Amino acid sequence: MLTLFHDYTSPASAVAVARAHRLIAAEGLPIETVGFEAVGVDLRLPVPEQTHAELAEVAEDAEAEGVTLRPPPWLAPTALAHVVAEVAAQAERLHAWDAALYRAVWSHGAAIDEPAVLADLAEAVGLDRTTTEQALDDRVRLAAVRRRAGEHRREGVGGVPTLLAQRTLVPGLLAEEDLRGLAELG
Repeated sequence: MLTLFHDYTSPASAVAVARAHRLIAAEGLPIETVGFEAVGVDLRLPVPEQTHAELAEVAEDAEAEGVTLRPPPWLAPTALAHVVAEVAAQAERLHAWDAALYRAVWSHGAAIDEPAVLADLAEAVGLDRTTTEQALDDRVRLAAVRRRAGEHRREGVGGVPTLLAQRTLVPGLLAEEDLRGLAELG
């Protein structure tokens, strides 16, 4: 089993997750996607030049995966989005949630740090709104998301996307053939 660590404010993650979800659905590739709050601050940040450069680097792969990437107005904190991802995983809607979140950020510049926006997106992918709102209000759940991110950092996950394959961390945006090859080893 491969583990793909990703964060919604990373254009390379948007492409890597789209590719992983496609290969999971089409071929049953053993990949799990794990949200990782890469920045870890509760503050909207300007889109850095590094992200603009990353957009250019992944443009061809994004087009091949059908992912639209436009620079958002800012990079929003993602911890609450990862809280909702847990709700989505429990409801077996994680792939739909991830796709909706990446589309919201990279196609529409949505404010994914606002609970009402997240609740609307959750409802749109078939999640129960009340359950989602309760999760968004649960500070213990938010703390758990942040604690897990800290654990992943201590284990060596620094940036996203990152793949964990046989206890080894590798860059997460791989060519399809390389991703299949790693999955076969696992």
